[in-house]
Amino acid sequence: MAADRSDRRPGGPVRRIPTESVLYLVALVLACACVVGGVVVVQQARADARTERESPATLAPSEAEQARYGEALRAAEATAEALVNIDYRDPEASFEAVRETSTGTFLEQYDASAGSLVDLVTQFESVLTGTVVTSAVSSIDQDDATVLVATDGTVENAQTGQDAQARNFRILVRLVREDDRWLTDDLEFVG
Repeated sequence: MAADRSDRRPGGPVRRIPTESVLYLVALVLACACVVGGVVVVQQARADARTERESPATLAPSEAEQARYGEALRAAEATAEALVNIDYRDPEASFEAVRETSTGTFLEQYDASAGSLVDLVTQFESVLTGTVVTSAVSSIDQDDATVLVATDGTVENAQTGQDAQARNFRILVRLVREDDRWLTDDLEFVG
């Protein structure tokens, strides 16, 4: 007798799972996978945003950095104020104020020209007065800074008939840090 081949299980007919049930199960698994994937993407985006907010490039400057900026601004402004306030009646006081804020090449050049500048200021009875209007740090690190300073002022002298004439300057001041002080090492009138 030949072996009985049938698709039946012992004790009953073959059961087939309806196609609709299989499709429903596949759709349910895919939906769960999409939800899990979405949660992972959102968590990663939040972690990336948190890392970006906390990166050194986006952190607020520390108190030490803020102090360094402030010191550099004040030093550049002091040099500019000294440069735009000269009185022929006491020119040495004006020039000494510049010397006190200077160093290096700038100080050497300034000292070399101070004698002839004193002569000119005295000869023409010049009175230059001015104030710093604004200033901004262009670049800074531990030992060097560049600051742009804007001044407004007037000059009165024999050539102006002792009438006040406007004198506004834009000065690029390069500073170096020496003995825990910012000093002007170079200076350029830029406008």
